[in-house]
Amino acid sequence: MSPSTSGHVAWAGAALYTMLLAAGPVLGQPGENGHIQERARAPFYREQGPLVPSTLYADGSQIMVETESLWHLMCGSDSRGWNADRLRQAAEQNARDMQAPGATIVDNGLRGGGIDLIFQLSNNVPAAAADAIAAAESYIESKFSDPITVRINIDFANMGSGVLGATGSNYTKASYSISRAGLINGRDSDDVLQALMPNASNMPVRYNGSSDSVTQENRIYWTLANYRATIGSVNGIAASMTFNTQFTWDYDPSNGVIGTSFIDVIVHEVGHALGFTSGADFRNNDMEALDMYRFQRTDGTGNYNPDTELDFQTVPRLVDFNTPNDAHNSDLISVEYRMSDGNPYQASHFREQFQQIGIMDPALGSGETNYPEYFRQADLDMFDAIGYDYPG
Repeated sequence: MSPSTSGHVAWAGAALYTMLLAAGPVLGQPGENGHIQERARAPFYREQGPLVPSTLYADGSQIMVETESLWHLMCGSDSRGWNADRLRQAAEQNARDMQAPGATIVDNGLRGGGIDLIFQLSNNVPAAAADAIAAAESYIESKFSDPITVRINIDFANMGSGVLGATGSNYTKASYSISRAGLINGRDSDDVLQALMPNASNMPVRYNGSSDSVTQENRIYWTLANYRATIGSVNGIAASMTFNTQFTWDYDPSNGVIGTSFIDVIVHEVGHALGFTSGADFRNNDMEALDMYRFQRTDGTGNYNPDTELDFQTVPRLVDFNTPNDAHNSDLISVEYRMSDGNPYQASHFREQFQQIGIMDPALGSGETNYPEYFRQADLDMFDAIGYDYPG
């Protein structure tokens, strides 16, 4: 993985590398089923999954939801020589490896009825990595009390030089009204903003940061794990990932780190699988759950940065790639966090800066670790905003 200009290496990109949900047509940009497509900013591959049943937590109604897998190189990888077809091949190899004999399960079991992470490891995963994954599982499970199961597949493979790995996660989508109802229904005792989402069937959003034009968005994309925590029941693997065997990892940060801390990366990647993602990265004119709190940092011509709870109910969100440049926030009114804008780091992160905001920022320095407390308050605040519960 190549270093950034600040001497950091870039994190693995948004979400995890996922097994196929089902054979289906390749999706490019919306409305282009049956084609492999790349965007100028990064190659990606989208695989449509099956319709699956879901029972909504808010009212108990049953619906069918669409699913998809979104694949791309990990952030910071050298994408030269990679395209959507090569990503498809990597996805298929991952699926074969996960189905081969010798796979093992890392599962410490439920912790007080809260979140249960279950990692399935291919027979390519080194023993030291398995121990690190178990440590990451215990840490993350201690942070969230949602009574859900999150299954994650992990593989190792030789992907050549310059590439940290390939990543993806499984998604579904829900109408904005269902999304809002789920957020309100799932509030814990200190949640306020969820009930202050725009009270309508649409969410106002600017998909062009250089324009005042506002779209009334009627759907929200959710990672399966986030949907399961907030909106309703849904079956399926939440996410998977493949690490490049040609990369040197340090699996035990407790005694100092030489190279890159594997546990830090695992915690970060699980964070993406849990829903720390943005539609500004690999979608055209679509929002993901975290984007419901994403605004322009500067007021501009339209008071685009909300200052009050009343503003939060009316100000349009901002979901655009690198526009305006370096002017994107996650705003919780009581606190706001600067976000990456997609260039040079994926928008599914906090902004990279000297004073680290959280583990969900986009870069990790050589020898750097957040051990033993990987998540910071900013990370937990944003997971809380999209529906997760943590003991505090």
